[in-house]
Amino acid sequence: PAHPTPAMTTAGFAKLRADATLPGGEISFKPLVEELKVTFSTGKTKDLAWRRAQLEALKLMIEENHEAITAAVRADHGGPKLRGIGELGSHLAAVEALTHLDDWASTKVVPTPMTVSPTKWGKSYIRQEPKGVILIIGPWNFPIELVLHPLVYAIAAGNCVVLKPSEVATTCAALLEKLVWKYLDTSCIKVVQGAAMETTALLKEPWDHIFYTGNGHIGRIVLRAAAEHLTPVTLELGGKSPVIVDKSATMKSVIERVASAKFSINVGQICVSPDYVLIDKDREQEFIEGMKAHVEMLFGKDAKQSPHYGRVINANHVRRITGLLSETKGQTVTGGIEAVDPDAHYIPPTVVRDAQLGEPLLTEEIFGPVLPVIATSGVEDAVAKVNSICSQPLALYVYSEDKAATEYILNNTTSGGACINTSLEHLLNNNLPFGGVGGSGYGSYHGKAGFDEFTHRRSVLHQDTTFLKGASIPPHPTDQIYDIAVKATITGFLSRGQRNLAKAGLGAGVLAAVGMLLKSKL
Repeated sequence: PAHPTPAMTTAGFAKLRADATLPGGEISFKPLVEELKVTFSTGKTKDLAWRRAQLEALKLMIEENHEAITAAVRADHGGPKLRGIGELGSHLAAVEALTHLDDWASTKVVPTPMTVSPTKWGKSYIRQEPKGVILIIGPWNFPIELVLHPLVYAIAAGNCVVLKPSEVATTCAALLEKLVWKYLDTSCIKVVQGAAMETTALLKEPWDHIFYTGNGHIGRIVLRAAAEHLTPVTLELGGKSPVIVDKSATMKSVIERVASAKFSINVGQICVSPDYVLIDKDREQEFIEGMKAHVEMLFGKDAKQSPHYGRVINANHVRRITGLLSETKGQTVTGGIEAVDPDAHYIPPTVVRDAQLGEPLLTEEIFGPVLPVIATSGVEDAVAKVNSICSQPLALYVYSEDKAATEYILNNTTSGGACINTSLEHLLNNNLPFGGVGGSGYGSYHGKAGFDEFTHRRSVLHQDTTFLKGASIPPHPTDQIYDIAVKATITGFLSRGQRNLAKAGLGAGVLAAVGMLLKSKL
């Protein structure tokens, strides 16, 4: 399918991006990067004991400061105290990395075929080596978790790291720097604060890997800068993650799980938040009425007064989302523009029915508490709409009790990850690599995938010199050597007819042997 690019309208991220073009700067981080490269060259971070010590320190940092972390994120984002749990997942990641570090970092022996080592005394193996000096650029929506979680794997893999937290979540950025200085080895792990100018200057340096979480516009800037040094990049982006509800779905599960993922968790400011709902026309009214009632149950008649409802990060993003709403031809069935308060960073939980394909609400990533709902004639129609709106989202959510319908959707769509009969929860399983595809990013992490992302898998062949002392290719090879090599590796020493005869003869021999055995038993 085609990969449509979101339209650049006057609403949404497009306008915000135009106001936030990264300027050039006079700042230079060359001394900082060179210092870290010297440190890395000493082998300090390659030592498994150092890696364990830093992972233990990161664990302790979260254990001793979870209340401060929660307070900081609530200062930046609002919401209930439970919101802080979303910033603490790095603790579990560190526990897992410590548990598996010896295995992850061990050299892996692989087979050596006879074509490579005719004596079979050659050995092949893969060394798990750190890449070097890493830049991690964090986002504002989960400003501590999405810096520390990749940091866990960068440390486990044995790298030096520079962390660039988002300047938008100011309280969290300040706390993160304070904690890193207190708990971690700052000769190897450093924090750089600042905004566009500092990020631009950082991107000019020759990193060994860049890990960026954020929107696609800045992702392209990161990628262009990395190309100057041929630096590998992990891009954790987003896109419009759809919810497809077929006519067999369990509606209680749909309503409660979509509402939780969209409105309760950071008011939709998460890269895998449900962006819009495609629902079978026969179930649409049931969903609309149920969602309205459930939202009121969660947050009351006025969500602004609810201690359980969060806030949009700042007034600029309130205006961005309001711009999307102002341009829709759809019908607002709950919430809406009238209750928006930019000064309080507040947008009510909003559901919009019958938004039109092509309008900003269905072309740009919403990244906030607005949920468009579109009726479909069936799963085929839903799939066609997904592939026209955003064909490579970071996540895709299917609610269905029909296995054939579920398989049809998965077989005819593409996404970074997917859930069946839930939303977001695939992120909680570290056995599942988390990452995007195409426009939603590339590269992945969580669990072993995170260790691999910051690791260079160095292939090594240790050839035999005990029995094979000369070169593998003899000097002045004749055409006969070519013929032998082709037969040994490609065509075989027997013709196709000869092979068929040999198989037939072997089969006849087996049958004869079985017959003789049976005869002897009688």
